[in-house]
Amino acid sequence: MALSFKHSGRLGDIVCALPLVKRMAEQRGSAADFYIPDDVPSRLEGNVYHPGGELMVSRVLFDFIEPLIAVQPYIRGLHFVPSSALPADAIDLDRFRNGDLNLKAGMIQGWYRKSFGIAFALEDAWLALPDGTPAPDERFDVLVNHTTRFCNTRINYRALQPAGRVGFIGLGYEYDEFIRGSGLVGVAHVEVRNALELARHLVAARVVVGNQSLCFAIAEGLKVTRALEVYEPVPTAIPVGGRCTEYIHTDGLLSFLSEELGGELPPLPDLDGGFVDSIKAQDGWRPPLRKRLKQWLRQRRA
Repeated sequence: MALSFKHSGRLGDIVCALPLVKRMAEQRGSAADFYIPDDVPSRLEGNVYHPGGELMVSRVLFDFIEPLIAVQPYIRGLHFVPSSALPADAIDLDRFRNGDLNLKAGMIQGWYRKSFGIAFALEDAWLALPDGTPAPDERFDVLVNHTTRFCNTRINYRALQPAGRVGFIGLGYEYDEFIRGSGLVGVAHVEVRNALELARHLVAARVVVGNQSLCFAIAEGLKVTRALEVYEPVPTAIPVGGRCTEYIHTDGLLSFLSEELGGELPPLPDLDGGFVDSIKAQDGWRPPLRKRLKQWLRQRRA
């Protein structure tokens, strides 16, 4: 009998739970069913913006991630249902939130290994493209994904200018903010419809560069050549396996790129900056009215 799993999100946490799902499905000898509830509130604090809005996983986000997860051989079916429709015997992957784990440090995949007491290799890939998946028309020497959360603003990304063909994969406002902050020119904005298309571009790139995000979780699952901008206050992404590194200074990134791209990149100093939880929300975005009212009430009571 196939196992069933349930996870409330975020998408990055779901992707990082998949090595556990893969291992347990292998132990059972059959592909698993995976359920994501469509009505779990996000409860974001302050003015933090997230594309999912007030839900942990919205329909838009589910439609984005579904094509990648559904093609994994250890997944029999991926389901987006109300919490009331979850199978009673579904294994609760949200368990890690309710234990004694330090959720501000450590490898997210490792949280599941600790919570469930099941061994699996963190250095092995748990995501793959289906056989015969075509390569994208555009291929990049360096493909960047950089969100406006969990940032190290001292990294001088202008250092990528001589690195060859550089692309950026991510949301429009993330691209605009990255170009504004880096001063790079000639960087292509790669737009994708879903996570399977995103994975195709990650596999095709010579090096993937990014900060802690869903995109980097997918890069980690694929074990592509990758470099992580570490957010040291909450270091919950740690690249392991394959060709990878992490950096908190510009010279660390340049050293890795020079080795991987086969040519010495000129040094550039760090910028004046530091670790920032959230640089900028999406242009024009305001917190939902309900959240603004709660903030106003808290201020009045203070």
